[in-house]
Amino acid sequence: MEFTSVTIIIGTTDETDSLRKTVDFIMENCENEDIGQVLMVKPKNASDGCNRTISGLEAKYPLKVRGMEQTRPYIGGAIRDGFDAAESSHIMLLPGDLAISLECIPEMIRRVKQKPDVISKTSRWLKKDSFHGYNGIRKIINKLSQVFLRFLYSSDLTDFTSPVQTAPSEAYSESDWQELNFPFLLEMVVVPLRRGYKFEEFAVECFGREQGKSKNSAKQTALYLKTALRVRFTPKSKLTKE
Repeated sequence: MEFTSVTIIIGTTDETDSLRKTVDFIMENCENEDIGQVLMVKPKNASDGCNRTISGLEAKYPLKVRGMEQTRPYIGGAIRDGFDAAESSHIMLLPGDLAISLECIPEMIRRVKQKPDVISKTSRWLKKDSFHGYNGIRKIINKLSQVFLRFLYSSDLTDFTSPVQTAPSEAYSESDWQELNFPFLLEMVVVPLRRGYKFEEFAVECFGREQGKSKNSAKQTALYLKTALRVRFTPKSKLTKE
C-alpha cells in the first residue's frame, strides 16, 4: 500500500483552548496535502465552550476540519464513528487535552510516509522522565501493566495502553471491534498486533490534563484486563470482520 493522506480523529467533550491549540498545530506544522481531514468527534452533551470551539475551527479551516456528533456511546464509540467517517489511506488518533506532545503529529506522518504498512506508535516509556504532572500511583500501575501485557502478548511494545498512533485505515476498518468504553483504547493496539500488523514505536512526552475532566475511572481501568485476556485468546481469524 501507499500513503495518500491521513484522517486525524480527536475525541472531545469539554476541551476548548487545548482543542484549538491541537488543531492549529496540525494545520500549521503539517503539509496540507498530507491531511485528509481533522475530525473532532463529540457527544450530544458536549459543553457549550467545546461546541463554540469546534464551530470556530470549522470556519477557520473549511473543508479540512469538521466536527461530528457521535452515534455510538462512550469514548470507544466516538472513535469507531470516526473510523467509519474516514476517507484516507491512514488514520491517526489524538487526544484533545494536550496529553501528548504535539510534536509527535508530523513525526508519525513522516514515518508512515516512509513505511505505510507499519503502525507508527507513540510510547511514553521509551524515554526516561517522559511523564509530567502525572499521578504517581497511576504511573506505577501503568508501568506494571506494560510489563504484564508484554509478557501476555510476547511483544516488545512498551506502551500498550496509549493508542496515539497512525495506522493504515484497513487495520481499523477490517477489525472486529467489541469494546465501546475506555478498554477500546487497549483494543486499538492489541487487535492489530494480534492480526499481524507491525508497529514502530518512538518516544513522546506526556502531560497531566490541564483542561476538561477525565471520563475514565478505576472500574474502566480494571476492565482493561478482561479485554487484554479476551483478545489474546481469541483466534486471529475471529478478530477480523467476516
